[in-house]
Amino acid sequence: MHTRLRLGLVVATVAALLGACSNPPAASQAPATTQASEAASVAPAASQALDYLSMTQDQLATEAKKEGEIVFSAWWGEEFWKEVANQFTKKYGVQARILLGNNAIDKILAEKDRQIGTIDVQLIGGADVKTSIDAGLWYGPVLPEVQDHDKIDQKLAAVQEGVQIGGYLVPIYRNQVGFLYDPDKVPNPPQTWDEFAAWVNANPKGFAYPDPNKGGSGQGFVQSVIASLTGGLDKYVGDTSVDPAKVANWNLAWDWLKANNPKMNVTLSNSEDIDLLNQGAASIVSAWDDDSQAAIANGTLFKRAKMYIPKFGLPGGGDTAGVLKNAHDKAAGLLFLDFLTSPDIQQLMNKTVGSIPARTDVTGIPSIIPEDVRASNGVRWMPAPYKALFTGDYTKNVLLQ
Repeated sequence: MHTRLRLGLVVATVAALLGACSNPPAASQAPATTQASEAASVAPAASQALDYLSMTQDQLATEAKKEGEIVFSAWWGEEFWKEVANQFTKKYGVQARILLGNNAIDKILAEKDRQIGTIDVQLIGGADVKTSIDAGLWYGPVLPEVQDHDKIDQKLAAVQEGVQIGGYLVPIYRNQVGFLYDPDKVPNPPQTWDEFAAWVNANPKGFAYPDPNKGGSGQGFVQSVIASLTGGLDKYVGDTSVDPAKVANWNLAWDWLKANNPKMNVTLSNSEDIDLLNQGAASIVSAWDDDSQAAIANGTLFKRAKMYIPKFGLPGGGDTAGVLKNAHDKAAGLLFLDFLTSPDIQQLMNKTVGSIPARTDVTGIPSIIPEDVRASNGVRWMPAPYKALFTGDYTKNVLLQ
């Protein structure tokens, strides 16, 4: 969020059932989402005291069937999550309910002091990672409960958005900001910062990026401007709050953007960038790898499009998921995390929405950016406090000037 700022989906609940006539959970099983909300003032069931973190997968499956359901919340990928819910229910006989919307962090924060919340497992990314870790929202550590946790990207498993996540969150997919371009118009795309700045000057309106308040790939581009003009990214590593001395020269980035924004297209979304490229109104755009790969696959972007990470670097990371501390269905939640990181589901995710699996042992999948380029030119996001600061400062120092 991935800090990924995607086009919002209308909040929907998808019930994945074994059959249209499936019976509702028995009284001893976990209540439905609306029932959980009503039961917030009631003490958790006795089963909540069980040590799920030491259970085997078979034991978790047994307990999950007793719970009867799981409520998972995400903000994108409706088609993929529907299929995941169907397959999970079919495999374990546990009803999966998928909530899609943009304001889940507000909901889980509002419910953090309730004994039983209405969400069991939450997908998390962007600045919400630090917010949720600081608020102590997560149950765990849950990562060791995932069967193949050693095969999951270890960098993302340790640090997300500059935050040490301590095994409380499990990587689900990786994502990367890159430059998507038309090779017919740009046969030799710029690599160094100086080359890029010169290209922008020589090709008015040839480059597009989203306002960082509207699209996450725009945040990636703005971070690269700051890093290129103010001394790199190393000085921010490990910071949990903003050090004023380290941002004192950010005016250099704002001055460059103010001077060059008239030569670029500043859009309102990640998808608008891709549209401009497809229409020929831009030749290079800032975009997400999975969005771009999916657009080519579904025919909404011409197939000759290519993507790269310039040598001056663009950030990447990924999104994770965790079990809420006040989840009613913890066994089902742990089982669901394990299911999401299984090879088949990781491959399904790539096929359905284009995301790069969090598992590094899943090979043979299509990727618009070669793995070696990700390793050599991809960089981490700044810690969340700096990311939040530069997004706000962009508005104040660039857009409103």
